[in-house]
Amino acid sequence: MSDGMALEAQGIPKALRGQRIIILGACCVFGRSLARALNTSGAQVVAADTNTEGLAQISGALPLRLKGAPGDAMRRVGVSWGEARLDAVLNLMPLRHPGALDINIDVLKALAEGFSPALCRWEGQILTVAVRPRQATDLGAGAMVPALLSAQAAFTDTLPNDAPLLNLITQGEGALLPARAAVLGMLARALGPLNGTHLRL
Repeated sequence: MSDGMALEAQGIPKALRGQRIIILGACCVFGRSLARALNTSGAQVVAADTNTEGLAQISGALPLRLKGAPGDAMRRVGVSWGEARLDAVLNLMPLRHPGALDINIDVLKALAEGFSPALCRWEGQILTVAVRPRQATDLGAGAMVPALLSAQAAFTDTLPNDAPLLNLITQGEGALLPARAAVLGMLARALGPLNGTHLRL
């Protein structure tokens, strides 16, 4: 079986080979799973998180320890990254901080501003993953998805035409495997160059 067929048998698109992808909030369970899958695909993975011990446990990824507020840290990384190759930023901060609305909006803004030079040059994307609350009465967590969608729409409308693609995947309870497959498919652009999309699982 060829390498490409083996990857596809595992549900990993071979189009990810050679891509350079930052996973922000990589130390959550979902982040570690995606880092393994992307590493298997031949992508170059940069695992970014504040958790030094957790980063050391993610094999095959280049660890990037963040210091300070997440938004500020990503702005600094974006400035230093410049126009170096970057195909995608996978934003898992809403999984790490599901009730922290201000932090997550600031992080999305920092990613859109800080990494635009690299993502524009390489026609890249920012893909955010959030979880829907279990209880409809959990208003704090319930406000996260509408706020992220609103921010994503605002950035999509105001950024230049060659700006990075901005998409959102939300998952409910028990949707970990479908969410993983959806993330890999979106990163591989299996559905085309979508922009401003909300994929609800």
